[in-house]
Amino acid sequence: MRVQEREQTAELLALYEQMVLVRRTEKAAHDLFLSGLVKGTTHLAAGHEAIAVGASAALRADDYVFATYRGHHHALARGATPEECLAELMSRATGHQPINGGSHRDVVGGLTHTHHVTVAS
Repeated sequence: MRVQEREQTAELLALYEQMVLVRRTEKAAHDLFLSGLVKGTTHLAAGHEAIAVGASAALRADDYVFATYRGHHHALARGATPEECLAELMSRATGHQPINGGSHRDVVGGLTHTHHVTVAS
């Protein structure tokens, strides 16, 4: 295998691993919701992992992403950790915006860390 093919294979594998991380985090969010630990409701995006991961892979680090619905997977694809996203859903102090909670108000990194904001009514 040539160097270029190895690099491309490594990049594709990293994207796949990121999609798996997003899916597992969404599953954890669903489980937390069912157990009553999530304030409000939770809008999941299982099956849409490739959209967030692929789009984020095409962006520069200083590009912004504004998701209006089901934004957790975009936050993860832009660099948020599963722990941060799940803490946000449960209104924990370690979440992105712990005063709100739920999936409607997921503001990630104050636009400086991951350049992602979820806006929903």
